Amino acid sequence: MKLWVNRVSSLLALAALSMVFVRFFFPEVTPFLTTGLLFILFFIFIAVSIVTFDPKASKRDELVGLPVTIYFSVLVVFLQLIGGETDTPLSIDQPFLWIAIALGIWLDIKRTRKNKKDREKSAA
Repeated sequence: MKLWVNRVSSLLALAALSMVFVRFFFPEVTPFLTTGLLFILFFIFIAVSIVTFDPKASKRDELVGLPVTIYFSVLVVFLQLIGGETDTPLSIDQPFLWIAIALGIWLDIKRTRKNKKDREKSAA
């Protein structure tokens, strides 16, 4: 049950943050959901996810970082391609976005290599 609650809350946090991105690019689309409310929902879902996380039952740390980075990168590019505009640095013509993506991918690869070495040492 605890693992199920963790997974659902993680997915809901991802959905809330995705809606924040949609709101950044198309503020008139969701007038009933303010950015503040979406951030509150996001932090509630993250808190539930952290509280219910069981490292013994989940290998999620190794599987989430890179796909989530890629998901948000594709989401930002897609939202701009369909006509979204934003004043935030989350724009494909802003270097901040590309630096953040590159840094995220590099950190995920570095963490994955470290975890792999640690597992090999503990197995030997």
